[in-house]
Formats: sequence, structure tokens, C-alpha cells
Amino acid sequence: MKIPWNIWKVLQSNTNNYIVIVITFNTTNIVFVLFSVLLLLLFKSPLSSQKKCIIMSSSEVFLKTTTTIKTTRTTPRRQRRQRRKISSSTFKNNNNNTNNNNNMESILHEHEITDIFLDQFGVLHDGKNAFPEAIECLRRIHHKYPDVRVHVLSNSSRRRTSTLRKLKRMGFEDEWFQSAMTSGEVCHKFIEKDILNTDTNSSSSSSSFTFLHLNWGERGAVSLPSGCVLPQSKEEAIEKTTHVVASGCESMSVPGTTLGSYDRQVQNIQRLTHEEIKEVLTGIAKRCEENGDLPPKMLLANPDFVTVNGDALEVMPGTISLWYRDILNEGGFQKKGEVSGGAFNADEYVVKLGKPAPIIYTTLCEEISGRSRSRNNEHSDDEKEEKNAQTFFSKCLCVGDSLEHDIKGAQSVNAKSCFIVETGIHAEELDFSSSSASGGDGDESEFEAALEAMCEKYKVASPTCTIAKFSWN
Repeated sequence: MKIPWNIWKVLQSNTNNYIVIVITFNTTNIVFVLFSVLLLLLFKSPLSSQKKCIIMSSSEVFLKTTTTIKTTRTTPRRQRRQRRKISSSTFKNNNNNTNNNNNMESILHEHEITDIFLDQFGVLHDGKNAFPEAIECLRRIHHKYPDVRVHVLSNSSRRRTSTLRKLKRMGFEDEWFQSAMTSGEVCHKFIEKDILNTDTNSSSSSSSFTFLHLNWGERGAVSLPSGCVLPQSKEEAIEKTTHVVASGCESMSVPGTTLGSYDRQVQNIQRLTHEEIKEVLTGIAKRCEENGDLPPKMLLANPDFVTVNGDALEVMPGTISLWYRDILNEGGFQKKGEVSGGAFNADEYVVKLGKPAPIIYTTLCEEISGRSRSRNNEHSDDEKEEKNAQTFFSKCLCVGDSLEHDIKGAQSVNAKSCFIVETGIHAEELDFSSSSASGGDGDESEFEAALEAMCEKYKVASPTCTIAKFSWN
């Protein structure tokens, strides 16, 4: 007798530990009845402790079958993720070699933590929807550990108020967060403090600067400080740009650009493809080279290379900085540097204002501690400031899904780090084998080897602890 396809799919997912008995409510379909009798004959012996009996109606088989079809016809990324369910027993505390730190409850119980720095994308949400376990985890932390302060530390190029509003719309309560800091906020402060507010003895003024501001499109434009002069066109950007600000990957700001949102069309903004962005950056580099000038520095308002957006990975401004570095290296700046007796380093022309650069951590640290150093007094009590910062970060836990940004950033300030695996950007890379990723026993040694190889690839030390998701238990 040929077993119907839908029944066979159900048996494949159940018969390892279950005996499936199908009872049909459709008397015209005699095959279900025959199949049920066959199952009873095959399993005459008493059920062992490892087997359970499931009785399904034909309608339940239909529902389960259609669910299976829907699951397997999603995008390839989700298909691979669903095959890669990793057992929580594979996650460990990498400092003490134990396996008990597989969720936030055990981590907070094990370590002395005063502050938690939370990444957004891949930890709290997927760019579109909040992770339910993350909402519950923050609720538990707020009630069970009221003295632990939770902060959002994100490479978002937007201001922090925008970030907190978005989280609230997703279901996260304002009272769960002590504060927030984004790379966009740091960028805003940096421009106001270090570029627009020049020394009174300097002949430079804000009107002499032209900012090529690479921005977003439908998802909403990002603003620069009001004193920033913007070019009218790509041609003017090539001719006049003195500073490049990379906030997005879809457009460039022009005079009159308005702030956008995720639910309305952005006005007064010039859309650019990735190729057009490269063309403009190449034109700026050639103009500087021909005039004997050094290229403008790029202020990187979001150092992320990619981010999760639902089931896909999208290019982020960090990737633009790689394009810019390659453009500068391919130009004649290296040769001119050698002639003048100084080596040209393209990396020095990209100013990272988010993770893994320490500036985003120290900026938030100063705000939390109530310290703000003035420009005229920034070197006073440096030793005391550094000691206070070291003490503060030693009790901080930085949670994120990126080895290059979240984990390396935490290590740059000697904070503890927690690496999120299943919901983040490295989920595909950790699809290291079908055996340990099947959701069963989970091969801890195999996971450790895969993680070690990844850390070596990205030149990052092992994180303090590694968990599947940002969840309470």
C-alpha cells in the first residue's frame, strides 16, 4: 500500500519518539483506516518510556501538513535558520568553562552586573518586528533586578529619541530603559563640537564647509545639525565637498531635505544607487588628488556593514566606508604620501562614531556618570577619569549579535560581552553542521570550534558568554 504523501510527512516529524494513530472522519477515504490498523499491528509491544502515542484526525493531519508546506516555502534564509535550531546546552560562559549561562537569568545570577548595554537589530527585534522573548526578558529584568540599569547602545544613524520611540511602538516600555546612545547621536555631537564650533582664532567658519550627507530613502531621512551646508547636486558634491557623512545608503541630502519616517514618502532628497554613491566618492577623491589636497574624512554615523531586516541582510553605511577606503587606496594619495615622507593610511580618513569605536561607549558612560568634560579642560584629571571608566565598564554587560561591532566594541573598553547567535547577523555562519544544529542534543565541542573559527576570522577574542536569543530562560 502506498502511504499518502501528507501522512508520510507527519510521520517523518513524529515517529522518532511517537506512535502516530490516524483516525479519519471521512468514511469515504478508506486508506486512513487501513493505515491506522497497520500501525496498531506494527506496534504490538507495550509503549516504552521514550515513546508516546498521538491520535490525530485527518483534519489535524491536513493542518500540520499545510503548516509544513508554508514553513518550507519561505525564503532560503529562513529555511536554513529553521534547520539550524541550536540546543541551549551548547552555549556557555567562556570565562569559567561552564554551561549554566544559557539565558539572561543565569547570566545576571552568575555575574555582578550594574549596567546592560543592548544592541537593537538582531537582539530586540529583526528590523520590523520585536522578538517576544526580548520583551519578556526586559520585563523580568526590570522587576527582578531593579538596580540593574538597561541602556540601548545602537549603531543606528538616527538620533536616540527616534530609537526609543521606535522601540515603544514595538511594545517595549519606556521605564525599562535608563538611557540610550546611538552612533547618529554621537555623530551629531561630533559635528557640532569638533567641526562647526571652531576656535575663534581660526579663519574657518561653518559656511566654508560643504557636507556630502549620504542618507536613507523611504525608511526616513536623517538630519544633520542646522549649520551644515549641503550641496545642491551630485556635481556640486564632487566639486565642493569638505566632509562626508555616511548615515544611509540610498540617497544624498540636499537643501530642504525633510525628516522622513517609515510610513510616509521622503521629500526633497536625491536618490542614489550604490553605483552612483561610488561615482560621487570617486569624483571627490580625483578632485582632491588633482588639486594636491588630502581627501575629506568620512564621518561614519553607522559602522555596521550589514543589518537584519526581517529575513534578509541589508547593506549599511559601514560597507560604504569600505568602498571609500578602496577608492582612496586606488588613487595617487599613497604615492604623494611616500614623496612627502609620510605614509598615507586610508583608514585614518574614516572616523567611526559607533561600535566598535570606544567613543560611543565613553560618551554614554560620561552621561550616566554625570560627567561632561569641557574642551578647555578635557585633559584634567585624566587618570581619575580613566580609573572611574574602568571601574564602570568592568560591571557592564554588552549584548549584541555582531562579533565585529558589539563584541569587539565591548572588549575595547574591557566590558563583559554576550554574543547572540540565532537571531543575529551571524546565524547563517553558525550553520556548522546538521547534527549539532538539529535542535537535539547539540554538540558543544563542535559549536565551540565553529565559534573559535569565527572569532579568529573577525580578529575578536572570545565573548564572555554566548546565548541563542536575548531571553530570560
